[in-house]
Amino acid sequence: MANRKNSHRRRVRVAVLMVLCGAVFAAFFARLAWMQFVRADYYADKAAEASSASYTVTQHAARGAIVDSAGVVLARDTTVYDVYLRIPAPPGTDLRETVKAIESLTGSKDVETQLAAFFAAASAGELPVAQGVGSDVLTSFYKADLVQSGAVRAAARGVRTWPNGTLLPHALGFTGPITAEQWPTARRRGLAMDAVIGQSGLEAAYDDLLRGQDGRVLVNTGFDGAVRRTVPLREAAPGATLVLTVDSALQKELQNVLLSQIEVLRTTKAAGAGRECRAGAAVVVDVQTGGVLAAVSLPDYDLASWRQNYAALATAQGAPLVNRVLNGQYAPGSAFKPAVAASALAAGIITPQSTVNCGGRYTYYAGYQPRCLQLGHRGAVSMVTALRHSCNIYFYDVGRRLGVDTFSATAQQLGLGAPCGTELPETTGRLTWSTDENYQAGLALMAAIGQGNTSVSPLQLAAYAGALARDGQRPALHFAQSTTDAAGNITWQAQPDVLAQAPGGAAVFAPIREGMAQMAQTLRTLRESPIPLACKTGSPQLAGTLPDGTHYTNSVLIGYGPVQQPRFAVAVVIEYGGGGSNAAPVLRAAADWFAAAGMA
Repeated sequence: MANRKNSHRRRVRVAVLMVLCGAVFAAFFARLAWMQFVRADYYADKAAEASSASYTVTQHAARGAIVDSAGVVLARDTTVYDVYLRIPAPPGTDLRETVKAIESLTGSKDVETQLAAFFAAASAGELPVAQGVGSDVLTSFYKADLVQSGAVRAAARGVRTWPNGTLLPHALGFTGPITAEQWPTARRRGLAMDAVIGQSGLEAAYDDLLRGQDGRVLVNTGFDGAVRRTVPLREAAPGATLVLTVDSALQKELQNVLLSQIEVLRTTKAAGAGRECRAGAAVVVDVQTGGVLAAVSLPDYDLASWRQNYAALATAQGAPLVNRVLNGQYAPGSAFKPAVAASALAAGIITPQSTVNCGGRYTYYAGYQPRCLQLGHRGAVSMVTALRHSCNIYFYDVGRRLGVDTFSATAQQLGLGAPCGTELPETTGRLTWSTDENYQAGLALMAAIGQGNTSVSPLQLAAYAGALARDGQRPALHFAQSTTDAAGNITWQAQPDVLAQAPGGAAVFAPIREGMAQMAQTLRTLRESPIPLACKTGSPQLAGTLPDGTHYTNSVLIGYGPVQQPRFAVAVVIEYGGGGSNAAPVLRAAADWFAAAGMA
């Protein structure tokens, strides 16, 4: 009986063991089937990863073009190609022969050395073997079957070019690689170390909009060099097109006229009357919007060759690399007088009818008695007459009574010695104040006729001329008016902004404008203009003297037109130009251009 019980227990145990074994084998085979069929792709990918290498490839975004107000291209990207040797090479590639072919096509003898350095640092990736080559060189790579075989990869990118590199070079600026000093900031902006950014001018001011965003692609290759998969990580997005307020036709006309006038003065005038001039600047702005329509700085340079010629340009006579429009500093001379008149009228020191006696010498101070040239006037002089004939005695007396701080403050409201609001870095300059270390009573007299310590830029003079035309309201100046995307949609639009308003309105500025309109009639060049013009000239003295003891002078002029409904304002400075009237042909050229274009 006991044996039967033991036998039964053994059979039960065997049966349980058989069931357990069957369950284990069933689970094993189920798991195996699941891995082989259901998860086949997953494990294939894992196996591939174990026998492959991955790296990322940058797809360079096209930088946006810069165009003028009519759509004329001023700066754009031209396509060039970078060529990369793929490592590891695709199956069937003779690496040694490929390297020799690349060296033959590029003229380089360093590819093998670069390849050795690459292998010392990485097992897979791409080695740049030719950068910035044209389509002709790329064609030679195709003819050698290097691109089709996958041994090399060609990537397109843009380099900055200029249809006319002498047109607005200072304002446009240039691009370049990130410098060591810029890298910490660039890294915080999310830029790659090898990114190309705007380094100066409008290229730098609007870099975030122009640059676009590079794309990235993940490339997976086997150890045999065969590309197994490419995964787009980010699509490349081209930069926006920057549309300027500048008109390239006006820019070119103004550039030619200023250059011609400098040559005329240099070759036809006597010593001290313009013979020494070699440089100058001219600016035209839209009186209503503050848009810069033209900005000429001479001598200039060609953006297409300035890097190669930098050493010569940096030491050239006339400092062509200096942007005189924004950074040149000049005494305005008698062009400053409308600011004194506006300040005195607003303060009630004078009326348009009140007079000052001009006897040719200002005798208020016993020890300092500056003179007036009395060009067409003498005796009792009103404000309008004083502006028409640029009477120094009138403004010596009004400036003394008003006080230097009062008329300098008004001049600053009108744009002199104050930022213009432009996107580009500018030198603010300075005016004359009673707190100046060298201040004395005589300095206030000089400041009242635009000398003393006063030093301003041509761009500020243009802003000032525009403010006089607008009853003292000074708009912010700007070079850019909008950006557009690849489809032509406007993505950003400049908004006109008023920086300051000098007091008095039309009651103050109407008689000043009358005096400026009368002055323009004293100059034949402006009197015959197809558009009625208003202007004020200046002939500020320079430190250098002629053999007879007289001073060299700059030629300064501000003006606007048409007189009744001002559309544009102009400022001109000609270094050693010999007097303000010598700048009149530049204002006339602007008026002729507007008349011919039917824009005024």
